[in-house]
Amino acid sequence: MKILLIENYKKIAEKIGRLLNRNRFEYFSVSSGENGADEAMSGIYDAVILDVSLPDCSGLEVLKQIRKAGHCVPILMLSPKCGVSDKVRGLNGGADDFMERPFAEAELLARLCAVSRRKGELIADTLSFGELRLNLSTYELSDTGESVPLSNKEFELMKFFLLQGHNVSSKENLLTKFWGFENSTAENSLEVHITYLRHKLKRIHSGIRIHCIKNVGYQLMTGEK
Repeated sequence: MKILLIENYKKIAEKIGRLLNRNRFEYFSVSSGENGADEAMSGIYDAVILDVSLPDCSGLEVLKQIRKAGHCVPILMLSPKCGVSDKVRGLNGGADDFMERPFAEAELLARLCAVSRRKGELIADTLSFGELRLNLSTYELSDTGESVPLSNKEFELMKFFLLQGHNVSSKENLLTKFWGFENSTAENSLEVHITYLRHKLKRIHSGIRIHCIKNVGYQLMTGEK
């Protein structure tokens, strides 16, 4: 699981980083709200730990930007001692959980895992875009009454596209999330899997296509059947 840590205080960021490393989480840390919002909306993270106190803006403002843009990544907010009204603002603003500093490491880890599971609970057995359906249990892609099985990598890519909806998935983010690195080999593999998915969409006569935006990435669009 890949975690984004948006934390202003270096010592706290280092403490959380060590905790995540010990528990085999991959993470990336930033200290500003602007960079944090951009990273959180990249689509490559499974959960976000967000500090309320940031140097350039409030963590609540970062939260607002993420949710306003339509991103549903699970967010655990951290704050020094605060009142009930601040917690209510955070939770009403779209945070999945809210906890105060100082914190017990075991509790932080448990809450992080809980909000990550919660994202899965909100997803039905099937994801859809228009008439296109992806069965999360059988790995079958279907449309117009026809279906086709997907390989593991095809399934993960299509699931990501469906969760993104109309949003563009950058090639950089796709390579980082599904291959862990960027080079010509990974890029070729991505393009091959996109080609496989396009062929399978045609096989089920789907009206959805994977559109390539040159030098940017990919986007689901309605096309000709």
